[in-house]
Amino acid sequence: MKQLKTMIKWEFILQSRYRIIHLSLLSVVVYFLALKTIPLVDSEFFRTMYLFLDPALIGIFFVGALVLFEKTENTLQALTVTPMETRNYLLAKIISLTSLSLVAALLFMFLVQGFAFSYIHLFLGIALTSVFLILLGFILASRSKSLNEYLLAVIGINLLLFIPPLLHMASFYRSTAFYLLPSLASFLLLQGVLGEVALLDFVYSISYLSLWTGLCYILAKRAFYRYIVMGGE
Repeated sequence: MKQLKTMIKWEFILQSRYRIIHLSLLSVVVYFLALKTIPLVDSEFFRTMYLFLDPALIGIFFVGALVLFEKTENTLQALTVTPMETRNYLLAKIISLTSLSLVAALLFMFLVQGFAFSYIHLFLGIALTSVFLILLGFILASRSKSLNEYLLAVIGINLLLFIPPLLHMASFYRSTAFYLLPSLASFLLLQGVLGEVALLDFVYSISYLSLWTGLCYILAKRAFYRYIVMGGE
């Protein structure tokens, strides 16, 4: 537990050093101003979309940046010869970045909505989505040799994960096949922050996101051992 606390503290130091905290809070302000100056996007759908995309920005993009910075500076290689547990390394990133996502989401909701929203749906939706994307980002970053390589992988994943659910929720194109994507589960869960979500969709969202999170955690531990500890290709 002491090791985990130390690593969480170090993660927040890194986030501050690399301006990740600043960028996260700035995105809240920018989107809030966009809602106020462009009436067309000031709707329940676009507010939910921001909550949906914010964990993606903080999770999958920033965890990749952190891991690649650590790989470039040989920090990870040094950590592998210490008594550090892989679990604590992953948990430190998950806890710190998810906390940042939750703070950003709460700040956004207080600015645009006051106190009139579902805290349960917000906490569950942001937390589950963030943890899933952080682990997914870590898997991709572990395999990537450069930031460009990582960004190409992330762009491809984002197109697959985010475009179909947005089309589905905006009613442009609906398909039951989209329910196979964990990102649709995220959107359905976050829809309950401001609107109604059916009980079946609520149960599906939590269960499916939890399943994907567990799978990604196993794959992330394997990726850490293979690509970082063993230096595999």
